[in-house]
Amino acid sequence: MPVTVEQLSLDNPDHYSDLVKIYADSPGWMVRDLSGEDFVEQWMRPCEQVWGAWFNGRILGSVGIRSTNDGLQVIGLGVRKTTRRRGVAFRMMELVLQEIDRPVYIDTRQQPTTDGLFDKLGFKKGEPEARDNATWVRWVKQ
Repeated sequence: MPVTVEQLSLDNPDHYSDLVKIYADSPGWMVRDLSGEDFVEQWMRPCEQVWGAWFNGRILGSVGIRSTNDGLQVIGLGVRKTTRRRGVAFRMMELVLQEIDRPVYIDTRQQPTTDGLFDKLGFKKGEPEARDNATWVRWVKQ
């Protein structure tokens, strides 16, 4: 699937609507049981960059990048349910990492799909940490 990426604007009604749909369709643990719109407002709006994965003129996935005291943090990596497990998240992250060309990290729940994705992208896995009734891991890409 030939995916491209470009930065999105939350002020663009079409971009905003697509993001709400992506996160409304995401697993509850990922969006902290928020509605799609609440997730966009609370987690994506504070990001300095919001990227969209495009295919055939449609946004299939998105990810945010924000600055923290620990560096650049990846936020809200999500893909439409109908296109999951087709390499969209991998290709989107690969292209976004090329664009920003700086070290990044992501804190995510430990699970086989995320472990495989971030390992394949060259992230290094930190020590698992129990919090919020789950095991969380920080992945770092230099």
